[in-house]
Formats: sequence, structure tokens, C-alpha cells
Amino acid sequence: MGKAAHVGDYPPPTPTELERMQALKAMLRNDRDADATRELPRTMRLPSNGGENRTLLRFTRARKDTEKSFQMLRKSLAWRAEVGADDCLSKPLATEHAATLAAIPGFYVGHGKKGHPVFLDHTAVVPWDLILDEMGMSLFLYAQVQLLEYTQAVVYKSASAKHGSPITQGVNIWDVKGLTLTKFTAKVREISSATSKIAQDNYPESLAAAYVINAPAIFKVVWAVISTFLDPKTVAKVHIYGSGPKAFAKLKAALGEDCFLTEEMVCCPTKEVGEAEKTMGLQSGMAAAQSWIRGKWEKGEEWWAEPRTLAAAQPDVNEVARPSSPGVLRRIFAAATSTAQESNEDEFFDATDDAFSAQFGDFDALENNLENDFDEDGGYVAMPAAPPSSGSTPGSTPDTSVKLIAGNGELSSDAVAAELAKDDAARRGKKKSCCGLC
Repeated sequence: MGKAAHVGDYPPPTPTELERMQALKAMLRNDRDADATRELPRTMRLPSNGGENRTLLRFTRARKDTEKSFQMLRKSLAWRAEVGADDCLSKPLATEHAATLAAIPGFYVGHGKKGHPVFLDHTAVVPWDLILDEMGMSLFLYAQVQLLEYTQAVVYKSASAKHGSPITQGVNIWDVKGLTLTKFTAKVREISSATSKIAQDNYPESLAAAYVINAPAIFKVVWAVISTFLDPKTVAKVHIYGSGPKAFAKLKAALGEDCFLTEEMVCCPTKEVGEAEKTMGLQSGMAAAQSWIRGKWEKGEEWWAEPRTLAAAQPDVNEVARPSSPGVLRRIFAAATSTAQESNEDEFFDATDDAFSAQFGDFDALENNLENDFDEDGGYVAMPAAPPSSGSTPGSTPDTSVKLIAGNGELSSDAVAAELAKDDAARRGKKKSCCGLC
């Protein structure tokens, strides 16, 4: 394959970047303050995803100088240890929480022109009230970490196997049909900020492109808020489209034939969102992650083991699928909602000049022992069919021992009053200057 047709569109390192990667690796090995940072976790050194070198390159490109890249990586490794990210694929959440996550209308819909997995997110109809009532924000953020790790271990690995070269970025489609200011509450803004911070701080250089479809006029107001949570580089990768068959045709042309997005998925009435995907047999991304984790757990398999080395031990059926301790959830929430002052003051840098000016050999070559993550019919395991509706999913005990933000999982009365005041102010503002599309 010629360099101009580089799979995944992620350039090999320049000579300068190679020097910075070597320095970053040396700094990591010589860090005497944290022994845990001397070896990268499994999902950060998967051979199929480019191994340790690709991770070092991603963190190198996420900051303008090596010291800042090192501090970013070091903090990310510390965060992983605190929240249990390294082991979060070992156990699924309780079945009732997995069922709640399955209601989130976000689906993998194939691959883009350059091999990136494509994820369709019906952003405006996510059932946030259900999620917060049934799970709370902290447990939802833990599930988000599981999804991000699943993306590294399964989705990217399968995409890399399919296309023969490491792929560590994805394409997002954000369908904002039905978006109104009243839905974009203070709590939704808080969740959006928290999930964005987790991804940006710990999974850099993961977005190849994003497409917004069915954008109403009010989206300009919402985007002005959301874009403040995102890196400038991320904002530059976002393409905003309108609605209707012409907008869909333009989007489909940008994504290519390997993406099986259909017009019915994005041009349907709001009440029918997700129905076309279910008819096709797709599972939501969150549900797919939980199904994969549960499948490994019930078979007694280590999530990272090759088939020939899988453990034979069966799981304890009474063992609860939960984060390792109540404090884990509090740490995830605190880390995700803290002020990202350092990130905001950094100038993000993507060194693509002279990206192909030197020979880099097999930097992106796959390992010969790459596990093939496809089923017997060649289906993409990262996009499994919907599970049977007969209730055959084995149950698990509720993770009732998980303590949420304030001990009882609820916000304080003062916090609730503040949230209600913010939402009431938003509603009053809408009445004064409604765009007519809400």
C-alpha cells in the first residue's frame, strides 16, 4: 500500500516525533515516583493497535512538548490505577444496569473510507432521566470507561485485522434530531463535560472525524457550549450537516461503502429513532460492550487472553459485577468533573509536516500472531447482533454495594435546587427567544 493511501490516515512519526517518543519512553521508565507507570497497561500496548509505539505517538501528538506529553501520560496512568480502568473489562455490570445502557441509541454502523469504525449516536434522544434514575452519574461514567476500553480491545483490534494496519481512531456521527434547549439541561451539560474530559485526558488522538446530522438552528447555541468541552483539534474535525435526503447523501458519500448507514437511520421521525438499527439486528454500543464482557466473564476467560491460553476456571455465580470498590466511582466522578485548567491552557499540536519524508519501515505492520476477531461467517464481532428476547441472559445480583456521589446516590438539596434553577432559567430564555424549531 502506498503512503498516500495510508490505512487509518494516521501518519507515521516524523524524525522529530521519534526523538520525542524515545524521550517520553525514557522518562516513563525512569519515573521513580510511581512504579506503576513503568509499563503501559494491556490496552495501551496491544500489538494489533500498534503496540506501545502507537500509544507513545498519540500522547506525543497530544501535547506540544515532551514534558507536557509525559505529564499527560503520567496523570492518565495514575487515573487508570485509581478508577480501575485496567481491570474494568473483567466483569460486566449487573444485568439491570446493562439493560438501562441498552436503551442508549448509539450503534456501530461499519467502517469509513479509511477503515475507521463508525459510531452513530442519536444524541438528542438519549434517555438521561432513566440513566440517572437507574444508575446515577458515577456508575454511568464507569460504564463509559468500560466502553472506551472495549473500543481499544475489540473495536479497534477488529478494524485493524480487517484492514491490515493499526487503526486507533474512530468516526462519530452525532444525530441531533429532536434537540431542544429544554433537553440540554444543566445535568446533561455536566455529563457531557465529564465524558468528554475522560476521553480527552486519557484516550487522546482517538477521533478521526465527526459528523453532525439533522442540525436545527438551535444547534448553534448548543454547539457553542459543547465545543468549550472539546480540544481545538477535535472541534476542527467536526462537520455539521442539515437534515433530509440530500444531507444524508452527502454524509454517506463522505463515509463510503463500508459504512452501512441507511437513510432510515437518520431521516426517520424522532419517535422511530433506533428502530432501523434494531431491524438490522444491531445492538447499542453500550450493550455490545456489556455483552462482550459478560461473555468472557461467564466462560471464565481473561478478556485479554488468546483462545489457546484461556483460563478454564468458571466465575463465581454469586460474584457481583461491579467496580472494585465504592471509592472507585467517586474517583471517576471527581476526575471527570474537575476543572481541566491544564488542558485548557495547553496548545494542542498535530505535527503532520513532513509526515512521509522518511522511511519508517514496518512501524504500522501488524504482528503475525494477531487474533482474528471475526465470527465464522466473517461478521464483525464488535458489532454483534441483538441478543435473544427470551430472557436467556444469565442474571447477576444487583451491585447494591456501590456507593454513589453522596453516599445515597443523590445530589444534595442545595445541588438539586441549583440544577432546577438553571433549567428554569433555560426554559425562560427559550420562551423569550424561541427559534420556532423546538
